[in-house]
Amino acid sequence: MRIVFDIGGSVLVPDKPDVKFIDEIAYQLTKISEDHEIAVVVGGGKVAREYIHAAKTFTPNETFKDYIGIHITRANAMLLIAALREKAYPFVVSDFRKAWEVMQLKKIPIMGGTHPGHTTDAVAALLAEYLQADLLVVITNVDGVYDSDPRKNPNAKKLERISTEKLVEIAMQSETKAGGSGVVDALAAKFIHRGKIRTLIIGKEDARTLFDAIKGKHKGTLVEP
Repeated sequence: MRIVFDIGGSVLVPDKPDVKFIDEIAYQLTKISEDHEIAVVVGGGKVAREYIHAAKTFTPNETFKDYIGIHITRANAMLLIAALREKAYPFVVSDFRKAWEVMQLKKIPIMGGTHPGHTTDAVAALLAEYLQADLLVVITNVDGVYDSDPRKNPNAKKLERISTEKLVEIAMQSETKAGGSGVVDALAAKFIHRGKIRTLIIGKEDARTLFDAIKGKHKGTLVEP
């Protein structure tokens, strides 16, 4: 099976690098890579948003601020590369074709952001489409997709299984400017729907047992075409 993992910066670097979790996720990815072809995209999280917010003081240029976020995602990607040691390709990959080449070398390609206007969720969805992945796994700071924001609505209901069309509908409500922090952003949801990509959205707890999560033992949301 070919799997793309989209790991949010908010789970790797919540306030500062979560070294214990990075080590745990690296172990899980190494274990999964023994039986499956995998690629990973890493997000920027809170650190990227703080840099983007600071940049607003100096420039209204959204594209410029996107570039700042891209640099932060690649710094986070380097942390995961270090944790994966010889299992990972030693440099952050910035091109989908290069990711495919790295996989042929039996290494794990790690990507961050690529282009302004594309969140790492969108990058992961496009990578999954390009690689014709069997599964896209989104690891975020919310343990699945809800019918409303659970951080604001204590009565929000988790959706255990939804269609890609429904994901687009929910994601359209998320922030579209640089540094947006929805569970899955609208552009990524549209790519998932377009590519008919089977997608699993899980939280940090399930990520600690990622090997089991991809087999269906999770508390997250399964998105199907």
